[in-house]
Amino acid sequence: MVIFFDRVRELSRLEEIYSAPSSSLVVFYGRRRVGKTELSKEFVKGRKSIYLFVETKSEELLLRDLEIGLGKITGIRPRLDTFDDFFTILFGMQEKLVIVLDEFQNFAKVNPEFFSKFQRYWDAHHRESMHMFIVIGSFVGMMKRIFEESKEPLFGRATCLFNIKPFTFADSYAFLNGLKPFRLEEAMKTYFMLGGVPKYLLLAAQFSEPEALSVFNKLFVNTQILLEEAKNILVLEFGSEHKGYFSILEAIASGKAVPAHIADYTAMPKGTVGKYLHELVYQYEIVKKEEPVIFGGARSSRYFLQDNFFNFWFRFIYKYYGTFEIDPYMAEELVRKDLNTYFGYAFEDVAKEMLITLNKRQKLPFRFTGIGKWWKKETEIDLMAFDKASRNALFCEVKWKDLSGREALNIIEGLKEKTKKVNGTWKQDYCLIARKIEGKEDLPFLAFDLEDIGREFTLQG
Repeated sequence: MVIFFDRVRELSRLEEIYSAPSSSLVVFYGRRRVGKTELSKEFVKGRKSIYLFVETKSEELLLRDLEIGLGKITGIRPRLDTFDDFFTILFGMQEKLVIVLDEFQNFAKVNPEFFSKFQRYWDAHHRESMHMFIVIGSFVGMMKRIFEESKEPLFGRATCLFNIKPFTFADSYAFLNGLKPFRLEEAMKTYFMLGGVPKYLLLAAQFSEPEALSVFNKLFVNTQILLEEAKNILVLEFGSEHKGYFSILEAIASGKAVPAHIADYTAMPKGTVGKYLHELVYQYEIVKKEEPVIFGGARSSRYFLQDNFFNFWFRFIYKYYGTFEIDPYMAEELVRKDLNTYFGYAFEDVAKEMLITLNKRQKLPFRFTGIGKWWKKETEIDLMAFDKASRNALFCEVKWKDLSGREALNIIEGLKEKTKKVNGTWKQDYCLIARKIEGKEDLPFLAFDLEDIGREFTLQG
């Protein structure tokens, strides 16, 4: 079963680009399974188009595929002996076409001269033609090099680069419930493990009961469909250096957030760790570098994984990989022991998403213009939302727990002590987001739990 969901903004932008009176070159990049191909298929519906999946096979066989595609458009199958023949015919056609080249980076293996050839024909003909090229790539680092490095032939040619990202939790919740009725908490825990990757969420609904531990058992223990997924993706992305990258990703997933701690965990030289971290952040976009949201600095930087699925995989699957091979059910028990702690960490991003949603709907004491984590030495605040102009700040603690009213009050008292260390003078409001909060309506601060999150995200859908 293949279904298409959301991507409204991307489709709207593609419509704008398509409507322009000249040729366009649109780049989709992003991790595997995130829905890049489905987005292109949704967009070309009702339009004349050619689709080519660039397998790592001979140039001659790819040209045969293009012959068939052109034949369906023109009614006459042409003979293509080289890619020059393809571009000559294509740019000689007056009718507007959409040409989708999927896994575009594989041309480097088929014919390394293809990119230069594409550049020559593009530069010579794109102004007088009307075609729209959509090129898709799953190897993020390679796709960024092809279109963003100044020495590459296609540098500066892209009309637009789309980083196709996984769904937010709100969209993941709606997607799951369109397939099978998941309760909010179970949908949330499933999202904590699988992230917002449509393919994985589809598998969760197809292969398991609508309950997170069942999802884990079916996809990682029983069928093991996703047991090697991250390994398969990232070995291809990183190549021969994958072991070094994997060690760093395991360290970050285990809570090592600063370079010195990562170096200690991996036993790698600090210079090597710094090089790999830079590439993981800026080239591969798997890791994010964060500073305290107010008055931070490079020396205060911490590193986190961008993606829930990779975070979960490196924290649990990679860590216990040998045990999964020897005794999957023993490995499952090891994962379950620490799963709730991991859920607490992952819940912070959903809490942030919730506050952003409330902010857009003007349901908070003020409209904030920035939000993020704050820390100073050993003191940490889960979320700080603020507006520098008005000097308003909302300080928020996030707990993956069921709390009594008294426990909630104690948490906020502790939060007030921590806010004394935040630089500057702020008009302060306080917030607590937890799994469940008893008597939340009577508390003298903002208090939200899963009931509120479910209501707001249902309204969003």
